[in-house]
Amino acid sequence: MLISYNWLQSYFKKKLPPAEEVAERLAFSFAEVEGLEKKNGDTILDVKVLPDRACYALSHMGVAGEAAALCEIEADFPQSRAPRVSRGTRIVSVRNEEPTLCTRYTARAIENISVEPSPAWLRERLEAIGQRSINNIVDATNFVMFDTGQPLHAFDADKVRGGIIIRKAKIGERMKTLDGKELSLDVHALVIADDEGPLALAGVKGGARAEVTKDTRAVILEAASFNASMVRRASEKFGIKTESSRRFENRLSAELALEGSDACAELIQRMQSGVHFGKLIDRYPKKEKKRSVSVSVKFVRDALGLQLSEKEMLAALARLALPVRKRGDFLVVSSPPERLDLVRQEDFVEEIGRIVGLERIPETQLPAVSDSPSINKRLFYEDKIRDLLVAEGFSEVLTSSFAAHGDIAIEKPLASDKAFCRRDLWTNFHHALIKNYSNVPLLESEEIKQFEIGKVFTTKREHLALIIGCMPVKKSVSDTVHKVEKIFGVPLRGKFCGGDNVYECTI
Repeated sequence: MLISYNWLQSYFKKKLPPAEEVAERLAFSFAEVEGLEKKNGDTILDVKVLPDRACYALSHMGVAGEAAALCEIEADFPQSRAPRVSRGTRIVSVRNEEPTLCTRYTARAIENISVEPSPAWLRERLEAIGQRSINNIVDATNFVMFDTGQPLHAFDADKVRGGIIIRKAKIGERMKTLDGKELSLDVHALVIADDEGPLALAGVKGGARAEVTKDTRAVILEAASFNASMVRRASEKFGIKTESSRRFENRLSAELALEGSDACAELIQRMQSGVHFGKLIDRYPKKEKKRSVSVSVKFVRDALGLQLSEKEMLAALARLALPVRKRGDFLVVSSPPERLDLVRQEDFVEEIGRIVGLERIPETQLPAVSDSPSINKRLFYEDKIRDLLVAEGFSEVLTSSFAAHGDIAIEKPLASDKAFCRRDLWTNFHHALIKNYSNVPLLESEEIKQFEIGKVFTTKREHLALIIGCMPVKKSVSDTVHKVEKIFGVPLRGKFCGGDNVYECTI
């Protein structure tokens, strides 16, 4: 993600270290910084945010929190306030038919707006990170997304027919996206619709029918939380990758939706006077539970190999703005809603470690191995057999463990010819032998010699088997079987399959 140094500085009253030093600290303890670029009095950091931290760090606010912790400078994150509702402003009707795919949906009408170019500061913020300024309303939604991490969308309220419906698309429905792409939808796609049809592909892309233009006088502001897997599948299916889908794919807390909506409404109010706000509609049937994890002080010390004091641990967690209280020999840490990456003790060990400095972990000599390792007899004999057969001119093949017939059925087979676990090696092996023999002229040889070692499955048990084969049929593998018997020192209790050229046994 591209991060503006000047944008980061807006969260701090105290001057941040130079961009190069901030980048170095981020790279060492947070995420790789792939580049720095000076641009119009700003420095742009290209931060490679990995999926485990994308839930909170695909935003300037998230990276600012990391900078605050690593540079030990207090950050000031302003709390957005919900705008005052204006009497007489329309109330948006919202019906959510898919609460498992859309866990939260907020909408509010904003009337008496004027769509015009954004103020210079807003254009500069967006253009600094490679985003094109469109108009003040669209830019406000984009700014808040890059600021807080919460995607938003604005519909032209006068182009919406009836209420907002979150539902699965119907067979045969079509939608034209904002960039002019025609989509043919199916029942697996989640859409934001009105009484006439789809308005947007949920979490991925808005539709052209309710696009905000210079003639727009009222909008419906959407801030929602969508299922990550659903958004990823839709994005892949339709070949549409957006900044919005990128964030939803990495799973966001539903708690961010209201914060994003309030922040965007406040920004629009700041840019224009006389704007009227409608009542916020919030469909949030199953609220996220507050999360806390008990972290053992001893576990932290043992895991890091550092004899940290409780005071050092508490200080590290405080730098990350993680509320904590002591309970005996445990630290009970509360995870902020956006920190979906913090779910178990090990996660907090990592957080403490990277803040106190992983370079502090001492080098430790590994303990000497007291016992000689034992030889795995099965692997030993498998290798002996392989060495012998390869020396005899045989090639090893690997065939499928599934077959059309067998004793053990597969609950959800991939195909009809893979409906069972194989009961022997012969079933698939002889097909491979025949196919390989047909390529003898290409190999400039007169025969094919192959073997396979693999598991077979019967109602009695699962066991390892060996099969040796050669073509043409008049050839025999009897001599080779006797050589394998010498390895074990006992006769092989197997059988020839259809002739002397193929032999299978249990090993």
